[in-house]
Amino acid sequence: MEFNANLKKIKPSGIRKLFDLAQGKKDLVSFGIGEPDFITPTHIREAAKKALDEGYTRYTPNLGFPEFREALAVKLNQKNKISVTPEEVVVTSGGTESLFFAFYTLINPGDEIIIPDPGFVTYESQVYFAGGAPVYFPLRGENNFHPDLEELKSCITPKTKAILLNSPSNPTGAAFSKEELLAIAEIAKEKDLFIISDELYEDIVYDGKEHISIASLPGIKERTISIFGFSKSYAMTGWRLAYLAAPLNLVKEIAKLLQNTSVCANSVAQRAGLTAIRGSQDCVKEMFTAYNERRNVLTKGLNEIRGLSCYAPEGTFYAFVNIKDTGMTSEELSMYLLEECKVVTVPGTAFGAQGEGYIRLSFATSLEDIKEGIERIKKGIEKISSR
Repeated sequence: MEFNANLKKIKPSGIRKLFDLAQGKKDLVSFGIGEPDFITPTHIREAAKKALDEGYTRYTPNLGFPEFREALAVKLNQKNKISVTPEEVVVTSGGTESLFFAFYTLINPGDEIIIPDPGFVTYESQVYFAGGAPVYFPLRGENNFHPDLEELKSCITPKTKAILLNSPSNPTGAAFSKEELLAIAEIAKEKDLFIISDELYEDIVYDGKEHISIASLPGIKERTISIFGFSKSYAMTGWRLAYLAAPLNLVKEIAKLLQNTSVCANSVAQRAGLTAIRGSQDCVKEMFTAYNERRNVLTKGLNEIRGLSCYAPEGTFYAFVNIKDTGMTSEELSMYLLEECKVVTVPGTAFGAQGEGYIRLSFATSLEDIKEGIERIKKGIEKISSR
């Protein structure tokens, strides 16, 4: 029996590979999975309990509760400067579903989608699922993983349908400037392309920099699908709650997908999300402060280890560490650190060919674990150097 041919194109997750290998090992320090170590803030959890008591246990409208979509539209207008109506907002079961809807709505068989390399692992897979062809836009370490616009232009062919952007970026931590986004927007308008903008880390941007949503720039909103979520900002990974903003004609098509897949996002999670959006944002600021401290401790410690180097990430809670001077491949070093040092990392090649020579460390973990992990990595690298 032949299965769906698109599935043969999908590689197992390089992130989960190391995670699975770590299972059953004791005394590990994990920099692997990109998940906040904080529990969802109290007022959001209380809102979920209240929702249960009030009977929010039924289906919601496919696109989300109207009150929730209204609140999200207000947030998008005020915070992201994207001029949207509630009708242009769709609530989804996590950011991955938002991405799936974006790809599946836009792609016809053979269409090309430009995706970043390094880039998040599901981009490639989801383009294949939708029947498209991923084209890899290299983001290079020597440019701090910021876009080279000439290289971007060289990726465009008559089959190109859209450019996917992820800023701040998983895995590199790069946050694109307004000037870079303006230039990309001009390319999209000139070549009549869509933009899919993955902005799940919008609240984690360092050194006083401002997150810019590309859909807020002149003349680009009508060709942009902007994706946001609750997992990273509010420590709500298990709630599976996200949302997208898109032109109304695309929203009508996305509604068909919802009707025939998940139907709607979880009703209780939506009520909790409403409180998250409308309530105090102190919890977001507190988590950001913790990430900023961890970022500084981790990057300082790693840069003091001979053979390793990394830029301080401009956003997210990931450090993308240059390991080329160790003489080992990304996968070799990740396996060595797991087996010999009991430290979980992710090889850069899990995120694309440009990730060779790098490993990703998530600092969404305690300062104590970060300090212990740095010591273990230092000892492990010193052993390699002494061979």
